Amino acid sequence: MVVVRPNRLFASLEALILAGLGLFMLTLSFSQDYWMLLNPKFRWLTGSAGGLLALCGLVAALVAGRRSGPLKTLVLAALLVVCLAWDQGAFPQPGVGADAGPFTHSQKERIASRVTRDGQEYIKINLAELFVLAEQAKPEKIKQRYVLRAQVVETPDLKSKGHFALVRLSVYCCLADAVWVGFLATPVDGTFPPMGSWVAVYGTLELRPNAPEKSEAQLDKRTNRVSAINQRFLFKADKVIPIQPLSVPYMFEMRPEEPYAY
Repeated sequence: MVVVRPNRLFASLEALILAGLGLFMLTLSFSQDYWMLLNPKFRWLTGSAGGLLALCGLVAALVAGRRSGPLKTLVLAALLVVCLAWDQGAFPQPGVGADAGPFTHSQKERIASRVTRDGQEYIKINLAELFVLAEQAKPEKIKQRYVLRAQVVETPDLKSKGHFALVRLSVYCCLADAVWVGFLATPVDGTFPPMGSWVAVYGTLELRPNAPEKSEAQLDKRTNRVSAINQRFLFKADKVIPIQPLSVPYMFEMRPEEPYAY
């Protein structure tokens, strides 16, 4: 008769749950939907942590209820070495989007960082990068022309003032720290783009009347959403072009200098 000790059974079950959690994290790190939950730049961290959890869980399940011995000590020592090596940067930390194609990194981004339209050169930038740039208010950057991609938000109050909002969600780690970043924009020839549509907007920054020294984030208590609409500058549109919704609408990366993440 096989006698199963309750303590060993519960210890094995706990270890298998830990291993299951690790396998879930490891699978998530390879999922195409990872960006819906976390910033893709943390994919390597999720996968590495998941692999270690799965390994620790399986080892714990095998030795559950047993007395300490040389094998158990050796396994734990090996795990300790792996953790220390990991802490010293043994694993690479790739960012969002790796290079592809025959170009070097600098050549590729220099080619793609600007675009010409109607005889004017525009710098590609995302809303979060433009927000930071506007807050810093460096004259040589403020006077440049920019093109960005965003979603349109309209309200009767904004429309009565001749404005519409350009917004996009900025995510540093996960949706818990997400912030709606945006600018008020002026329409071209009085034509307002449809509410909720995605657009590419070409234009320039224009200082708003009675502009404050800095913009403040706002909390909507009804939805618990944090938004940061720039209160210092308007985005004066030269051209508004409808585009297809972005496959990854969130902004995960902000660069302080050109070439911007766009």
